[in-house]
Amino acid sequence: MLTGSIQLINMSTTYLALGASILTTGQPNKLTDAISTYRDSLKKKDASDLIHRELHRFTDWCGQDKNLEDLSPALLSKYAEEIGGTGTSPQASNRLQVIRGFLSYARKEKMIGVNLSQHIRIPKRKTSGKSGSSGDSNKIEMSPKGHARLLEQLEGLKSERAPLASQIRDAAEDKDVRENAPLEAAREQLGLVEGRIRNIEVQLNSAIIIDHSESAPDTVRIGSRVSLTDITNKSKKLFTLVDRNEVNSLEGKISDVSPIGKTLVNKTVGQEIEVVTPRGKTKYEITSISN
Repeated sequence: MLTGSIQLINMSTTYLALGASILTTGQPNKLTDAISTYRDSLKKKDASDLIHRELHRFTDWCGQDKNLEDLSPALLSKYAEEIGGTGTSPQASNRLQVIRGFLSYARKEKMIGVNLSQHIRIPKRKTSGKSGSSGDSNKIEMSPKGHARLLEQLEGLKSERAPLASQIRDAAEDKDVRENAPLEAAREQLGLVEGRIRNIEVQLNSAIIIDHSESAPDTVRIGSRVSLTDITNKSKKLFTLVDRNEVNSLEGKISDVSPIGKTLVNKTVGQEIEVVTPRGKTKYEITSISN
């Protein structure tokens, strides 16, 4: 552990010793500006909610006033450890792949002069040949809409394989591979695409499509639009309960495994719930349910 820490410190020291020469004149200096430029560069089919959400989280984690030159191997390794430290779930892998994609883009566009994406280590999932009761714990409840959306994303990602492979072949024709930024960027992007394909396939293979036809009509379930009233201050909140693949906080879409979501499942109008969050306990009354 001590040896690894010393190596990481040495890498960070080497990185910082490069100073301002890492940044290219005329390129964004602020992390927020660089991420904004990266977002603008994405094609519509690539600009998923996951990408926008994760880039926002990364910016918040680093700090809104962070400069690109302040991104060090130690900082990025710490971020990767925090995201991947809770396990090797597809969600953790997806989140880290987004940041690797941004860092690869920043290198390709000469916003940074070193390859920082290599310090975002993607946790490898452990597979087991055993079958049995543990299989059910890996199942993911999914709405028909969420399932269709994943299938659409999967097809779109698979269509990117051939163009990226062509880019790699073209870039590889440059014999000076030591400083071949286009080749490195194309490889990184292909790795990102392949990672997202694998993760979506894992989710689809684990999916259980929820059929609400036999559910009670007035209970909260995936797809329900729920109105809540804070019992203490009478403020109102409106949520739509979705599976984890459709979460969008800006649209009020919360997962059925979130603190509020898992408390709402199977509840009815008039019931009170208590939600425990990092800010403490809050009590709500369910005032309406729309299925």
